[in-house]
Amino acid sequence: MGTHGFYMTSASLPPHETGIIAALDSPRMHLLKRKGRILLLDDDLAMQRLISVLLGRHGYRVDTVASGAQAIEKITQAGYAAMLLDLMTPTEGGLTVIKHLKNVSPATLERVILVTASPASVLKTVEGHVAAIVQKPFGAQELLDTVAKVVGRS
Repeated sequence: MGTHGFYMTSASLPPHETGIIAALDSPRMHLLKRKGRILLLDDDLAMQRLISVLLGRHGYRVDTVASGAQAIEKITQAGYAAMLLDLMTPTEGGLTVIKHLKNVSPATLERVILVTASPASVLKTVEGHVAAIVQKPFGAQELLDTVAKVVGRS
């Protein structure tokens, strides 16, 4: 819809602007639109940037937060196709979010992916409660495949 309440088509545009509409209507853009919104909780800004750019280039919209409290606030405000959580943060991290989701919305845990360098002993405590675990350091394709699998379930 345009600002005046009418629908715009490529036929109503000057010839030099129809390429923009064609690009927006391309099959690739439709794939980008369908991928979903991701929440990323990580206190490391470099890791936030790395994951955001990687997922963004593959059609996902990524919201980043640095604490569990911020993640919980975002989760209550928006629906996410997947939530990537780091367990080890200086303040409340992924464990805080997992405990919250267990109490408020247990089914949401099916969309949680832990992206962490936590030791195996810590991971055993949450292993059966989340959709997947990706150990840092990870490969780009490993993360993309895991996200695609979880998003495909939701």
